[in-house]
Amino acid sequence: MSSLDQYSQCPCGNGKKIKFCKCNDHLAEMQAIQRMIAGEQNVAALDRINADLKTMPSEPWLLAMKCQLLLHLGEFESLEETSAKFIRLQPDNPLAKLHRSLVAIVRGNTEEGASLLLQSIADSGETLHVMTATVAMNLIEVLGQRGMILPALLHTENLLDLDESFQQVAMPAYQQILSDAQTSTLLRDSIPSPVDVGDAPYAERLAEAQSLVDATRISGAKTKLEAMIREFGPQPAILQSLLPCQLLLTDVESATSTCRKLAQSPALPENQRVYYQALAFELAPQPSGIALKDDLVVYTVEDPDFESRLAASKSVQPLPVEQLREMLQMLLQEEVPPKVAYVCAEPILQEQFSEMEPLRVGTWVAFYGKQTDKPARLVVLEPNAGFQKDQIDHLKSELGLASLKRELVEQLYMPFLGRTTSPIMIRKEIPEGRQAALTDAIKNVNIDGVLDIKLECLADHSMRQAAGLAEYRVPLQAILLAWQARNPNGYSDADFDELHKRLQVSAPKLSAELDVFDLVGGAAYYWTDLATIDAQSLIQLMQSSLTRGVSSMHPGLIQRAQSMQWPDELKESAEYTLYNLRVRTATDPNEAEKLLVRIIETGKKLNLSVGRAIVERFELLQMLGRQAEARIFMESSLRENPSDPTLLRYIQALMQQSEMMSRGRGGMGAQGPAGSISDAGSGGAGNQSGIWTPDSGDGPSSESSGGSKLWIPD
Repeated sequence: MSSLDQYSQCPCGNGKKIKFCKCNDHLAEMQAIQRMIAGEQNVAALDRINADLKTMPSEPWLLAMKCQLLLHLGEFESLEETSAKFIRLQPDNPLAKLHRSLVAIVRGNTEEGASLLLQSIADSGETLHVMTATVAMNLIEVLGQRGMILPALLHTENLLDLDESFQQVAMPAYQQILSDAQTSTLLRDSIPSPVDVGDAPYAERLAEAQSLVDATRISGAKTKLEAMIREFGPQPAILQSLLPCQLLLTDVESATSTCRKLAQSPALPENQRVYYQALAFELAPQPSGIALKDDLVVYTVEDPDFESRLAASKSVQPLPVEQLREMLQMLLQEEVPPKVAYVCAEPILQEQFSEMEPLRVGTWVAFYGKQTDKPARLVVLEPNAGFQKDQIDHLKSELGLASLKRELVEQLYMPFLGRTTSPIMIRKEIPEGRQAALTDAIKNVNIDGVLDIKLECLADHSMRQAAGLAEYRVPLQAILLAWQARNPNGYSDADFDELHKRLQVSAPKLSAELDVFDLVGGAAYYWTDLATIDAQSLIQLMQSSLTRGVSSMHPGLIQRAQSMQWPDELKESAEYTLYNLRVRTATDPNEAEKLLVRIIETGKKLNLSVGRAIVERFELLQMLGRQAEARIFMESSLRENPSDPTLLRYIQALMQQSEMMSRGRGGMGAQGPAGSISDAGSGGAGNQSGIWTPDSGDGPSSESSGGSKLWIPD
């Protein structure tokens, strides 16, 4: 605020106007300090506040203004000290809790930060301080950085339930979470509601706990629900009510435990048990028994010829040192980067594709030369399962590592779901007519390798060994759900149906007449029965599937949409959505370009923004060598859509790129501005077939997207 009067909100943070607050006696001093801040005399304002605090050390308005000023000045250490004093003197003050929450979040204590943020919202009633959005968005960002996506989603939804100003702040973050197809779909959809308990003996107390949740008194609700579990046992409805409380408080470990209890509850239908088990796998792989243990080891090297023998090995391929540098600095506390690095690689599919020289890439090794105070060393990440273990065992035997001094640095737990793919290095050009066959062959190699990895959640059986055994039915279904929810490139729903058959478990199919999303969360994309779905539900599922990038379902949705008898009022929307689905699955860039024309035409009829499709077609035309047509198309599109935000951002990025290049500072790659084109554009065919090229952004070691990747070096 630039000025203060009696009808302004009091700076102390209690939500009252100054006229009705006990701080009213100090209005003149507040105004003087505020004028200094408005005039950007921040240091002078801070000096005056400090002087006032000597005579009025407990005034909340002074502490609040000092906290706000310190935050603005970026003096975090002082903010931490002042916020601690503020909340100690004013333990029920919503603003004091916000400042203390922000300090906790910056310090990495998300549980304390989330708890204080939620308390502040609850204590504020209808008048929320504007700083609430700042703290909440910082929390959401930190949670996202730590991979705690579901807690971030729930906090974003919490903001969306507030007034319009908070909704405007939260919506971009919400949309970003929903559209991040690299994250499991299970973590990007809200969790199910509790089952109806009828007249159960704990029904009244459960309703009281839900009232606390509705009032954002999450800590109180959690305490009440935990007491009910001690008294009534792990009833599904109580556990389901407890789960969102644990997630909002960012207690992922407890939330995982709750999911596992729900997965074991005989009172729930099997589809819900499978969902909760899969959610536990995603929230915390190691405690859920679906993590693989790798050993980070260091071998001391004294042989002066070792480096040359390593370089000459046919079991490894060079890896840019920069790809490992940051990770090794963190793991080894080693500032000096390795001299050279390699990935293990072995020939595969030699019978059918030997002319392309396909290699399956596994783990990595890094060699450090001799230093003044350290001998030469080989750092190795040694997997203990899968083909990666076989590869590293072969290399160790080849180089004679068993005779060297071995030091275990750390045991790392790697998510099994990250091993459902392996990067593939192709050293020769792939004929256009052979890409599909090679992609399918690689997919089958990956699947066979995955099915033979032993897992703790299956009592150290592999998925293949556990097939058909009743006691592993739910875990097997959950693994397949979690795998599919990672949206692996090149996999369709038909592939996962086949995997269910191979493992002798059924894929759940739920009627669209049910509220499937409220029953099984994000699993609804995969389990909704498309054979009996109605038109309205189908178009909603198609649109949501596009938003979240649920790629494995796109072929099935396209097939069902093409056979659906659409009512007149849905025909244009269905046509537009169907074109978007088809362009996401197109492997021929010429076909994709034609589909984009239809998307633009249909989108205009529906008064929808078509800027993204315009950009995609423009770049695709350039990639196809039709530069003149691309230029004319973009010029006409700008005339017809002068206010489209996507087009304006794109043109601005092109202008910045041109300016940078003209100054000799380089520019962006041939793909154009980052993020300007989706899988439907120039990357459509490559991404869908699993092909990775050196300019496509994510290197051959990436495991996040699922599906096989083909590496075509320069």
